[in-house]
Amino acid sequence: MNKLDVIIGNNLSFLRKRFGYTQGDMGRFLGISQPAYSKYEDGKTTVPPEALEKLAELYYVEEYDLMQDDKSLLQPSLVYAYRKQDRETDFEALAKFHRIVKNYTLMSNEIDKV
Repeated sequence: MNKLDVIIGNNLSFLRKRFGYTQGDMGRFLGISQPAYSKYEDGKTTVPPEALEKLAELYYVEEYDLMQDDKSLLQPSLVYAYRKQDRETDFEALAKFHRIVKNYTLMSNEIDKV
């Protein structure tokens, strides 16, 4: 097991539980089986860059933060106001919305510098 894979896996597990999602939910979101997703969280399999990007968008965190052994970086508080609480969550739409909010925030910060 690679240490970075274990850190990423721990962070994915932490965020998934914090949001109240199941491994099955995340597997469906990524287009893989629940057992395959479980290997990501266990650090047994390296998360592909495309999957890492999708998960970072869903959880409203930076991809880089998923690679850090510091849970304080994983505080996506803004996103909680915009998530559904049911099993019918459209993860693709939610991830796209988070990307829009992130880009808007970045744009606003740049405008404030002018």
